[in-house]
Amino acid sequence: MAATSIPKRTLLLGRSSECDVILNHPEVSGRHALLTILPDGKVEVRDVGSTNGTFINGQRVMTGILQTGDKLTLGTYAVDWEEILKNPPPPTSGSGSATRITRIRYSSKGLPQTFLWVAVAILVVLGILWFFVRPWVFQPK
Repeated sequence: MAATSIPKRTLLLGRSSECDVILNHPEVSGRHALLTILPDGKVEVRDVGSTNGTFINGQRVMTGILQTGDKLTLGTYAVDWEEILKNPPPPTSGSGSATRITRIRYSSKGLPQTFLWVAVAILVVLGILWFFVRPWVFQPK
C-alpha cells in the first residue's frame, strides 16, 4: 500500500518527541493537547491531561472549538494554531517518527502588561516599607 500525502486530521501538541508538533517550552506538557479538524471543518482542541492547562482566549478548556482569530495558549505559551494548520507537518510515511517544528512564532503581547504589574507590585512594597517600617525602625530619639 502506497503512502498518501493526505495531512493528518489530528495533531498531538507537546514537548515529547512522540508529538506531531513539538513545542520546546517549560509551560508545555510532554503530551499537552490534540488539535483536530472535524468532519464539518471546525477545529477542536482537547487537553490530554496537561499540567498547566489549555486556554482559548484566556478561558481554560478541556475541549473547545477554535474560531479564526482565537488565541490558543498551552500553559502560558501562545500557539499560532492557524499557522500550524496552514503548514501541517508532512506525513511520516510509516516511519513512526514525529516531525519537529523548530520555528513556531512566540507571541510576546502579554510581556508589557506583565512588566507593568511587576513594577506596580514593587512600588506597593516600597510604599508599605516607607510608611510602616521606616517610622518603626528610625524612631526619633
